[in-house]
Amino acid sequence: MLTDKRVRDYCRRTNIDLILIGFIVAGYSYHADAEAVDGNTTTENHHEESQTEREIDAVFFPWFAQILGIAVYYLLSRYARAIPFTAMMFLIGMAYGVAVEMGTGHGVVAESAEIWMKIPGELFLLIFLPGLLYVEAYHVDVHLFLKSFSQLLVFAFPMVLSGTALTALVAYYIFPYEWSFDLCMTFGAILCATDPVAVAVLMNELGAPPRLRMHISGESLLNDGSAYVFFNIFKARFLYQLAIPGVGEKIGWGEGFKMFFQLSLGGMCIGIAFGIGTVLVLYLLKHRLSGEDSVTQVVLTISAAYLTYFSSEHSHCSGIIGVLFLGLTVKAFGENLVNNTHLMKHFWEITEVLLNTLLFTLAGCVFGGMLVDADKDVEGNDILFEPQDWGYLFLLFLLLLAIRFFLIFAFYPLISNIGIGTDWREALFMSYSGLRGAVGLALALSLLSEVYGITSDVVYRRFTEKVFFFTGGIAMLTLVINAPTCGPMLKKLGLVTPTETRLKIISKYRLRMIQHSLTEYMSLLADERFHELDFTVVRAHVPFLRDINYEQLKAAVKRHEEKTPPRSYSHPNLANVLPYINSDPALDENYEVKDRKAKKSRDGSGDRRQERSSFPRLPSARPSLRDCARGSVWDLRTSIVEIKMEANEERLIFIKALRSAYYHLIEKGEVESRGFLPYSLFKSLDYAQDKAARGQPLSDWDALCAASNSFACHVNMVLLRVKRMFRLSEITANEFHAELGHFGMLFLVQEILAFTKAHEIAEKAFKDLSQGDGNCELTQAENIVLQESADQVLLAEQALDKFDAKEVQQIKSHYACTIILNRAAAYYERLSHQGLMSEREAGELIEEMEANILHTKECLDNSHDGELSDRHKIEMMPDDNWSSLHLRNSTLKCVTENLKEDADEV
Repeated sequence: MLTDKRVRDYCRRTNIDLILIGFIVAGYSYHADAEAVDGNTTTENHHEESQTEREIDAVFFPWFAQILGIAVYYLLSRYARAIPFTAMMFLIGMAYGVAVEMGTGHGVVAESAEIWMKIPGELFLLIFLPGLLYVEAYHVDVHLFLKSFSQLLVFAFPMVLSGTALTALVAYYIFPYEWSFDLCMTFGAILCATDPVAVAVLMNELGAPPRLRMHISGESLLNDGSAYVFFNIFKARFLYQLAIPGVGEKIGWGEGFKMFFQLSLGGMCIGIAFGIGTVLVLYLLKHRLSGEDSVTQVVLTISAAYLTYFSSEHSHCSGIIGVLFLGLTVKAFGENLVNNTHLMKHFWEITEVLLNTLLFTLAGCVFGGMLVDADKDVEGNDILFEPQDWGYLFLLFLLLLAIRFFLIFAFYPLISNIGIGTDWREALFMSYSGLRGAVGLALALSLLSEVYGITSDVVYRRFTEKVFFFTGGIAMLTLVINAPTCGPMLKKLGLVTPTETRLKIISKYRLRMIQHSLTEYMSLLADERFHELDFTVVRAHVPFLRDINYEQLKAAVKRHEEKTPPRSYSHPNLANVLPYINSDPALDENYEVKDRKAKKSRDGSGDRRQERSSFPRLPSARPSLRDCARGSVWDLRTSIVEIKMEANEERLIFIKALRSAYYHLIEKGEVESRGFLPYSLFKSLDYAQDKAARGQPLSDWDALCAASNSFACHVNMVLLRVKRMFRLSEITANEFHAELGHFGMLFLVQEILAFTKAHEIAEKAFKDLSQGDGNCELTQAENIVLQESADQVLLAEQALDKFDAKEVQQIKSHYACTIILNRAAAYYERLSHQGLMSEREAGELIEEMEANILHTKECLDNSHDGELSDRHKIEMMPDDNWSSLHLRNSTLKCVTENLKEDADEV
């Protein structure tokens, strides 16, 4: 019943039931018409069918634009970061529009683009503006916004009106197009809407001051609203000149002021009202553990954004201002009521990317279509765009830059003494960074579409085409010229942290990362799976651990001991590490101090945790299942059937614990979140769960073998080989097969290591859950499941023993290097999320880690520079200095004996 209700609610929200009925009726109509004999009826039905197909084709263009956007993002993010994404999408859309207008584009691609290029103006604004404006308002720092509100009001209304008037004077007196002054004012209002997206991303990456970021983003927020108000007023006056009944309005000064306050204050009140309602509903959806409540909250915000815009426009108020104050109200009072902030943030980030990609591609299409029309004669045998128009475009770009500089510094004495203040450097940067983008393009497109829809007069159509031409050209020039040069200008003005100071801070963070990574290395050496790591491999593939000294190693061992719970602590096996750093002079200088500490430890006055030391190469102290069985509850009254039923339930619980353990390994960097390794691991749990649901024993190892032998492993090996083919010269067929075999073994060993660790984690969680009340006894069913898990681990370990021990050691060492590098990258990510590093700084360091990870994965060497023989390791081993590393002499003796045994075997 609940599912049926959800389906009905979804159909009611999306009208999908009406759409389905429409498709059914259309299909029935098509079937009936195919059997009709009357020729006229056939012709009419064919026309209706073509119209329906044309409407359906409209779905193609938006998603085709997104695919183009994905390709553009990949290329720009890898090879040309300085080029703004939106500018490139505008250029691609322009080429697309040229192809459509020239007739080189055929089929559904061209037809879909033509439908979108002719979309009505009001519908165009309704599609794009609510989503773009809400996400812009929701990302604002409300505290700084309120403190700087007086400054932002100056930016928004006096400066926008002055900029509109000055731009109108340029168009009226310099342009030779004989535009009316109302059209010039409309044009000026369009160009006053700024777009800070590209600059905001840049400032976040470089770490610009919060005050400057607030001025840029807050000015854009209120500028969009005020520009839209002035646009509506002067557009109505311009449309009145068309002399079409019911179109436009002759607005005087009094009516103009009335319309201004109605649009602005009315939109503000509607936005605040919708914002309060949204906050109340967010409060009611308070089941934080309910994924449905979280999803519903996201649906609520986007629904409120579009309904606010529609309601404001329907009430003859400003939809833009309504959406802005909706976003600010929800941000101020509803942010802490959101159950899943990550879901909300990521949803709106996706929405912003989708809308921006489609908007700039569509604007480019219209712009390119008009460029092709320039080569066609229109009535009067005049050319739409002449060479002088391009000259006026560049002149307008320079004049707009001069106008913005003039306005910022004309109001500088006022804005520097109110709100949160400013200085001349920030004012200079604000003057230069006034980009034009989404809102201006949307307003120009809507004006063009509206004029085309209400009149066939070529003169007025040509006017609006030129308005869009200049708007699109200015947006393009500001994105191509201003945006890439804003970064150097920020540094030149000293608005970001000085380079020398910042480098010192980054070097400090790097030192902390090395300490963190070295501690993680110690935790791996304490893990039974990685006891025999080869330090030469670590030195070769983890550059920042090449030059560690004895003191750093000692501090890392201490940090590892402090952060590990005493119950689960085990000493790291340093047998393959100490010989390589024993020659450090500090070791000899501090020998006497360390020797005294060792004697103190032998006298029993050392740390009690030293007494728990055990030989590092011994198996981990995992509780024996037989010991658990001796303490288990054996209820003779319990029937075998009841035990099986309970075991089935416990088995399914254990599989869920395994799934959680795999996710934990992904979070810890031991298993990559993408690729075929996690695919095989999770697929094995799906198979095991199917069998467990039928009452069969736990068999996830067999399922993992089946998943590994599927296409996943082979595809993974081929892909890795293809990557190497792009970097290396040609190799022989034998070498190719040898590499495939190596990658296959690498894949299987990593699977086994992840499999055994996941079972260890799951067993611990399973026992803690069962013995959480302090009762150390387990039921029969729980012991059955734990015994099955132990059997699966035994099978995995037996499979690992079949491989060559030396090759397994090398694979484990390389695998440990990737884990260390992944955790180092995660450390930088945390610093970026905490605001301690800018996105660009963290991104560069993470890319360095990714390059080292890729190099580690592609390494096929069985030996590395500086590797010592076992006998040489014995000679380099310290005699009595393990006490400073919290290791007992018995441990040293065991390690030394094992090294001697290995040397004798060699």
